[in-house]
Amino acid sequence: MTALMGSRGTGQEGQPTWWASLAVRSASLPLPAEHRYRYRQEFLAELYAMTPAEQRHHATGVLSRAWTLRGALTDPARLTPKEAAMVKPWRCRLRLHRWQFLRGAEGQVYRECRGCGKQRIDVYKEGPGPMWG
Repeated sequence: MTALMGSRGTGQEGQPTWWASLAVRSASLPLPAEHRYRYRQEFLAELYAMTPAEQRHHATGVLSRAWTLRGALTDPARLTPKEAAMVKPWRCRLRLHRWQFLRGAEGQVYRECRGCGKQRIDVYKEGPGPMWG
């Protein structure tokens, strides 16, 4: 009997449940027509490697982000301020920059972050800083 049922109800990976399949198919409906088929197939393929509980979690996540995906597909150049801030490395967002010392064209010493490129000109132009002596 369980061979006929496959993995449904056993908590094992296998064919997607009908409700998870319906949910991810519905999530692809608001997407632009040229992307809809590709994302529908991708969402369905991801369900095959999941247990029913994981399928439920994944399907609700896909449904909740469908309109965000639509916005990204219709206007990919548009970045919200939050997304623009996420482009910076996490250390830089926490103001934990990794500074490297560089010398400018006029000989001044400045620091530049290796992650985000933020520059900081030191108060002292040449030689050691005030802490050194």
